[in-house]
Amino acid sequence: MYLPHDDATGAADKEGKPSHMNINRTLAAGIGMLAVGATLIGCSTDKADGPKASGPGSVTGGGNTVVKVEGQDLAGLDLKSVTCVKQGGTINIASAPIGGGAQGLGVVMTDASPPKVQSLGLVVDGNALAVSEMGGMKSGSADVKVDGSTYTITGQAAGADMKNPMAGMISKNFEIKVTCG
Repeated sequence: MYLPHDDATGAADKEGKPSHMNINRTLAAGIGMLAVGATLIGCSTDKADGPKASGPGSVTGGGNTVVKVEGQDLAGLDLKSVTCVKQGGTINIASAPIGGGAQGLGVVMTDASPPKVQSLGLVVDGNALAVSEMGGMKSGSADVKVDGSTYTITGQAAGADMKNPMAGMISKNFEIKVTCG
């Protein structure tokens, strides 16, 4: 049953179909979860006692790391904390914020030739942005270029504007440059 105030609450429309508000909320929540998941995966460590697929992993940190969003350095990100771990056919890149802030970075990509980004999460101004492909749904895009042991990842991450979640999705261009031994 349709009531006039239902449009304001995001309930089903007159024909019983879900409103665009519910769809936008679901998409925003899903992308936010993917971005957080990518960041957690990038920051996690492998503590399994079993054998490793490619032996011990190599860890690289700091160096000449660059993280830019919309052409500007990602403020609040501690570039000295950015680490790159190669292990088991996967490359994980992760960072920490300055002083417990909210900015963050997590990337998981294949250690193939060429590498392919499996997931990427960026926290920019409190907004969780992601690049992922899951269940046939793709969010954002990323390309990887390799020059020796330096990886340059460029693309566009998408997510919800947490200051105005009903406005729909936002996208931001990014560039990440990291050395991984």
